[in-house]
Amino acid sequence: MSDSATAAAPRSWRVDLEVRFPEVDAYRVVWHGNYVLYCELARNALCGAAGFTPAEALAYGYRVPITKFDLALRRPARLDDRLEVSCTLRPPETAKLEMDYEVRRLPDRLLLATGFTQQVLLSPNDELLLTFPKPVRELVDRILAFQRGERELTGEKIPIGPAAGAPAA
Repeated sequence: MSDSATAAAPRSWRVDLEVRFPEVDAYRVVWHGNYVLYCELARNALCGAAGFTPAEALAYGYRVPITKFDLALRRPARLDDRLEVSCTLRPPETAKLEMDYEVRRLPDRLLLATGFTQQVLLSPNDELLLTFPKPVRELVDRILAFQRGERELTGEKIPIGPAAGAPAA
């Protein structure tokens, strides 16, 4: 058996939420566009727990637009369902953040949807970055260490400043 076949699946970051009335459409199921929001909630919670929120990235001039979003709906979520949304960062080969998502109904953990996002990084001058700035590299390293079970994510802030790769004021 190859090493990749025996490697443990990465540990995912999970958030729980309840389906609210405005998220349900005329068919009495969650409107498909809300799954994008659910994935974003999980991704932002993961980044915050790892110490570098999207708001902090913006404050330092970095933008991280989504360039690809895929979603496969398998079963509907309904009003008042409790959902678990998990996200997992793929180990980056380039300066892109690629994440996989699962949306499950609780308590049975029935798989309702899977998703994928790809994000790139833009500098304060709107240039595509080909390498991660130091704070983003630290974010990625923390998340990957969490996924391997080597650390917990406590929300400890990633140091930012000129020495950390932030743009000069």
